[in-house]
Amino acid sequence: MSADGGGKPASQAYWNALRKLQDAWREVFNDELEAHGSRGMERFENAIGSLKQRLRQDVAGGKRLLEVLDVQPGEDIEEVLLAWADMDDLTPKQVKAAMLREVQNRGEGRFELRAVLRAVLDVLFDDARTRRPRVGSNRHWPRLLQYLRELEEDTDWSPDGRGVRLANAGGRGPVARQPQDPGLLSILIDPDYL
Repeated sequence: MSADGGGKPASQAYWNALRKLQDAWREVFNDELEAHGSRGMERFENAIGSLKQRLRQDVAGGKRLLEVLDVQPGEDIEEVLLAWADMDDLTPKQVKAAMLREVQNRGEGRFELRAVLRAVLDVLFDDARTRRPRVGSNRHWPRLLQYLRELEEDTDWSPDGRGVRLANAGGRGPVARQPQDPGLLSILIDPDYL
């Protein structure tokens, strides 16, 4: 949603961006991001000022915050937050259907999970006015993981077989219930059970 559309949608874009910024701040720094003002734009710009100051003072924390926010170095933080392609804009049915199509297209085998999810997000955000969310240890990952777990359950025909199963990239040991980084995972696909 663009902040230059005027009226209520523009105001709502600032409030939404502020909420995302505050959630990420709380996750990384374990405290509240203060934002002063009565209007959404005023509070958002105040919070951005605090963010930039913190980034100068705490390089490691700032780097982690940008990662959680899914903002890459050199990108304008305000622009990214206000024009976000967001997992919250999609229904679970849309996401799971795109995941199922992608694993069906891949066929049988073990695949890097990030590559599979990138292809899914490319389809889901094909007509978005901004870039798709990145696949990484950011704010989108818990939602993607939730949908992957549901897809695992939906395609589990034990004891005969499973259509989709998450695995560690190295192939050893069980996958953590809440893995933190999709880059450390792969996905096993057996089309006979999809």
